[in-house]
Amino acid sequence: MGLMVVGVKGQAVKAQITANEIMRSVRQVAVLQGDQNLNGVIRKKSKKTPLTMFLRGQDIQFALNGGKERFHLRLGEKTQQLMEIVNGKTRNFPAKKIVAPIAGTDVSYEDLALKFLYWPNPRIVGEEKIGRQDCWRLHVKNPEKNGRFREISVWVTKKQRGLMRVIGYGPKPARRALKQFEITKLMKVGKVWTVKTMKVTAFDQNQRVSGITYLEFQKPKKVLKRR
Repeated sequence: MGLMVVGVKGQAVKAQITANEIMRSVRQVAVLQGDQNLNGVIRKKSKKTPLTMFLRGQDIQFALNGGKERFHLRLGEKTQQLMEIVNGKTRNFPAKKIVAPIAGTDVSYEDLALKFLYWPNPRIVGEEKIGRQDCWRLHVKNPEKNGRFREISVWVTKKQRGLMRVIGYGPKPARRALKQFEITKLMKVGKVWTVKTMKVTAFDQNQRVSGITYLEFQKPKKVLKRR
């Protein structure tokens, strides 16, 4: 990065900049470039719910069941807001619905939007190996105090800066792990690495697995540019 720092304060600043850079890279898991859409399914056991994700300006939009249900994550400079589209009109996403499961799966609307990847002020708290991948471990607190998660831990590969794992925690003092998001397969779309398969594991109050759901995506077809 070209930064020369001396002292604890300077080191903290350098770590903060690095953490922000890492999280910016990780967000490409949820966003593709140009006109490409990301199609897939939310699968629990044999039940599949069709899903499409696509970028429209500063919005990441989601369509479920062939467009019968639509919502989007509106990205501001310092805020991220979930909105839903009903009868062609955009309105604030109902607070109770944000944490509701989608089609009886273990994935909620806030989970699908990966809204927590946009929380500010991440910190690097350590380095670990997941499988054969050397990873940074980052920690981020929920600035808005809404949704189920009050804080998260994020593991990011050093080589590709790809998302490997996220654990979402409940409020203190228990700080119980509520869900784990784990990337089991990646695919390369152009020059960007993004999710092919994500495993979402939910935990009960005794930290036992209460459910497992998969997000599975297909590699987008090339979009021909108009002449």
